[in-house]
This record gives sequence, C-alpha cells and structure tokens, in this order.
Amino acid sequence: MNQKQFLVLASKSFGVKTSKISINLKLNEIEEWDSIGHLTLLSNLDKATKGKTSKIKGLGTQKSLKKIWDTLKRKGLVK
Repeated sequence: MNQKQFLVLASKSFGVKTSKISINLKLNEIEEWDSIGHLTLLSNLDKATKGKTSKIKGLGTQKSLKKIWDTLKRKGLVK
C-alpha cells in the first residue's frame, strides 16, 4: 500500500471525500473521525494487511494519520 492508497482507505473508513483527508489529519479534526471512525480505520487497515496491523502494539492509540502511516512504514507494511 502506498500513501495515496492509505489516504483513500482512510476516506472510505470515515465516509468522506478524499479531498477532506490529508496525511496531517488528526483525530477529531473532522467530525467523522470519532471513536467509531477510528475503529473502522483500524479494521480496514487490518483487512488490507491481512491481519498484520492488529499485532502492532499501540497502533490503536495513535491519533494522527501521519503517526499511523509512520508506524506502518517502520513495520514494513507500506511503501
């Protein structure tokens, strides 16, 4: 998954247009990124990585797309 695909996945998870999403987006900066949106994002990431993200400690507590992206990159799950 590249960064553009990650942002598309985030927009689908939150149910918003991709134009509302950027890598610098933080939790609660858009109404749709609430606790349910956060869980949806994590679930969709887990599906996209075939269960690998659910094994990353602390991923669920990260509160920005940039931090989530950086963690996925460090773990070798994204390009």
